[in-house]
Amino acid sequence: LVLSSKSTRRVASLVFPWTRTPVASMVSRCAWMLTAMAVAADAAANNFLLIAVDDLRPLFGRSYGMEEVLTPNVDRHFLDRNGSVMQSSYVQIAVCGPSRASILTGRRPDSTHVGVQGGDMVNEWCWCQRSGCKKDEMFITLPTYLAEHGYATAGTGKIFHPDACTRMHAPDYGSYVSHKVGDDDRAWNYGSYGVEGELVKPYAGPVEQNSEEQFGSYPGPLFPIFNFTTGLSWMKSDLPDDAQPDGQLANDAIERLANFSEGGIGGSEDNRPFFLAVGFHKPHLPHIVPRKYFDLYETDNVSLPPNPNVPVDFLEENWHANGNVEIMSYKNNDAAFNRSSGLFGFHKPVSDDKARELRHAYFAATSFIDVQIGKVMDALDEYGFANNTVVALWSDHGWHLGDTNSWCKMTNFETGTRNTLMWRVPGQTPTSQGRNSRLVEMLDFFPTVVDLLELPAMNKCEGIDQPPTVACLQGDSYADEFFPNKFGKSNANKTLAFSQWAYPTWQSPGASVFRMGYTVRSSDGYRYTKYVPYDDNVTFSGNWTADVGPGELYDYNEDPHETTNFVNNPSYAPLVERFEAALRKQYDPQS
Repeated sequence: LVLSSKSTRRVASLVFPWTRTPVASMVSRCAWMLTAMAVAADAAANNFLLIAVDDLRPLFGRSYGMEEVLTPNVDRHFLDRNGSVMQSSYVQIAVCGPSRASILTGRRPDSTHVGVQGGDMVNEWCWCQRSGCKKDEMFITLPTYLAEHGYATAGTGKIFHPDACTRMHAPDYGSYVSHKVGDDDRAWNYGSYGVEGELVKPYAGPVEQNSEEQFGSYPGPLFPIFNFTTGLSWMKSDLPDDAQPDGQLANDAIERLANFSEGGIGGSEDNRPFFLAVGFHKPHLPHIVPRKYFDLYETDNVSLPPNPNVPVDFLEENWHANGNVEIMSYKNNDAAFNRSSGLFGFHKPVSDDKARELRHAYFAATSFIDVQIGKVMDALDEYGFANNTVVALWSDHGWHLGDTNSWCKMTNFETGTRNTLMWRVPGQTPTSQGRNSRLVEMLDFFPTVVDLLELPAMNKCEGIDQPPTVACLQGDSYADEFFPNKFGKSNANKTLAFSQWAYPTWQSPGASVFRMGYTVRSSDGYRYTKYVPYDDNVTFSGNWTADVGPGELYDYNEDPHETTNFVNNPSYAPLVERFEAALRKQYDPQS
């Protein structure tokens, strides 16, 4: 992407609004901030700010080496302030609700039973569904754990998946955005969760299809508040940031930081630390954000995916269960993704013009959310919490933009399973800072937070599964990355990350049984995927004794964009054997 000098000035005024502030005012503000930060440096509290961003792929800005996608706020608050930008973080399943259930419970999808049945969101995406959401039989979640250990806990936006837990709450599809139908209501003790009653909508009457009123709210356009219509996947909105849900969520998060400050929470006046969880929706579809963010980019200059075709020797039966169904559901994409017309198919990517159009919209949504994150991080500074608050920013998975002829998420490819993960930990060792290459799983997030906040560690789960009533975690802490002299026991030798995705027969033409695609990513640059018959009703496990044929092997050292499946190449046979054994050890150790 090449920006003119005019575009560069536009970026500066958009994402750095303080450049328009009078100098005298800036000096006064900076002096106040330095005083507040000095006070915070003496505070005993170990506060924790979690920023969860939906569908944010780790390909943006200087942080992840794709400067075409403009994210100056995230870059300056993490990369430029001695934080850690994790380059090799992987989710356990590449779709919103199931991934969040895994992250927040510290359990793999085969243990949560979330996202492994190939079904819909409302029926099969609830984090506590394994126990029927019975009050005394649910998993311990990270927010609840912090609440139980003395934290003032508050949350706003999408942390757990909205509207997934109808077993816990009656569905609430009112005239406002609801996150409560899916939340862990044990978790929050400092104010009510979210701003559901306060998210202002710019309409009062019925919503018409493709109207400006579909300005990017979540839930999406198929919900009753949108008359069950399917709208546009992107739109240049003339509404300001504060009229967008994410803009309002940023303001609500800032207000909660102010409330902590005024209440003496998280600072030197009170030993009670805070946990604030802020969940942003964008860049989740639909990419409807203010026009000024689209104006940062020129469609004709937007890059194309480096690998628009499916890999050589990749089977079509493993393609139809991917996220293409999501992008195809929006009206403005009907023609371009119409398989019967021959314009799109397994060996036929969408046109370059359509790819640029959709990538442009995603980039705009990413730049929009970057500004909202910047607002919250600036407020953390302003209220004097920067030096005593651990900050983590993660996305729930990656996002395809036409690579491997895939769109959205729901794959076992690198772009689907690799996620954004950034840390800023006060006092962290210099060796941890910058673009950090250590391989981690999002399963490790829960125990790492517990260690960094110096809370009592939870036990490691025994075997490959434990019921929700057993308080244990399946991941490993990597707090030693930030403080090697303080945390001796670690997963420093972890070299493998495991993920999975379900392939039901109705989405797998040519397959006769429900299969689970298990995949392992190695730190030395390989990925191996195996498709195994799966019991999605009783045991929630794969049948590793079945003859399922070859899977997939990708070599990122020689082929970084997954253009070829090397599983049938004889020279890769030792690697296939190595990773086959690794998958069996992880998911079927008795075999």
